[in-house]
Amino acid sequence: MTYGKGVIKMITLAPEHCSDEMINLILSENIIISAGHSNATYEEAMSGFTKGIAAVTHLYNAMSPLHHREPGLVGAAMNDDKVMVSIIPDGYHVDYAAISIAKSIIKERLFVITDAVTDTIVGNYQHILMKDKYEAAGILSGSALTMTTAVQNLVNHVGVELGEAIRMCSLYPARLMGLDSKLGKIEKGYSAKLVLLNEQNEAVKILE
Repeated sequence: MTYGKGVIKMITLAPEHCSDEMINLILSENIIISAGHSNATYEEAMSGFTKGIAAVTHLYNAMSPLHHREPGLVGAAMNDDKVMVSIIPDGYHVDYAAISIAKSIIKERLFVITDAVTDTIVGNYQHILMKDKYEAAGILSGSALTMTTAVQNLVNHVGVELGEAIRMCSLYPARLMGLDSKLGKIEKGYSAKLVLLNEQNEAVKILE
């Protein structure tokens, strides 16, 4: 593996389509593997976790759903006590009630990604901004979410306490990346990359 060597830090893949050899090769390069864009069964997902898959990409979206007879990747993500799980709290990709359910089960393993895209007017998959989300041929295709809006949505619509919402956007993803000893906390020895919020939880200043 030479292409992207030392640059690629994380890869999302469908575990049901990847051999043990492929997973082991990626892990040998110290690249974090996340399961996503996958129709994996519950058993396939859990097997992938035991092989070193450490995360799940945007819970509920582009994956086998939770069903009472087939729990799928969603059920596996909820039931494994180690795998980290990302979610897009924009109110379009996931209903706020579904985020609340996931948070109550997954707890500190659940973290935020924006999965944001930008306008793309060439090629077969064009993203067009429609108010505060992106669509391709009239179908939801990407998020316009910012981390500040994610915090606001978690607090205002999901009922997550402000400090926990901030941790979901900072400490928990840093934990997955193995960077939680220097990022994600206001503490001696940590990098001082701070965002100042007002009383409405709007970002008013970035401090570094």
